[in-house]
Amino acid sequence: MTNKNMFKLLTEDGQKKVEREYKTRRTIVMLLAFILVLIVGVIGLLPSYILSNIREKEALTRVKILSNSNLEGENGAELQAWLVETNRRLKALSPKLDTDRPSNFVEQVLEQKLAGIRITALTWLRSKDKITLSVTGVAEDRQKLVMFENKINSSGYFSNVTLPISDLAKDKDILFQIKFSPI
Repeated sequence: MTNKNMFKLLTEDGQKKVEREYKTRRTIVMLLAFILVLIVGVIGLLPSYILSNIREKEALTRVKILSNSNLEGENGAELQAWLVETNRRLKALSPKLDTDRPSNFVEQVLEQKLAGIRITALTWLRSKDKITLSVTGVAEDRQKLVMFENKINSSGYFSNVTLPISDLAKDKDILFQIKFSPI
């Protein structure tokens, strides 16, 4: 027997009760589905709402600050002078003016570094047209220091490599300073 046939077997009063129960359950399922969609929507949109409120408050704060600062008169002249000075400093740091490339010096020295040599300072000194470079550090022993000096000397990157003899006085943990010029 199908459901329709079973429904016809009920009394008229029973049919009305079943129909009323069916409508009630269908309404409850629809309401639960609507509530579920609302909850998912709120959860999905809440972070965006919070972020947009924060951005709005930040924008309002910036507008208030800008409206309170007078760009005219004495304060404006100070700001203008500061801006000109900052632009001048930025131009001085321009890569177009950096023809010496100290970063290349650092890379070339570090390529020559051996195990047992610890570099503590790299110095780049320019006086007129002459550039003097120096590497300061600690060598594990005399042999490693001499090998490091020879490697720098034979690298082809540097000339006039000088290692003071006083640096070779100790046997271990030797403090050294090697001076040289780029080629």
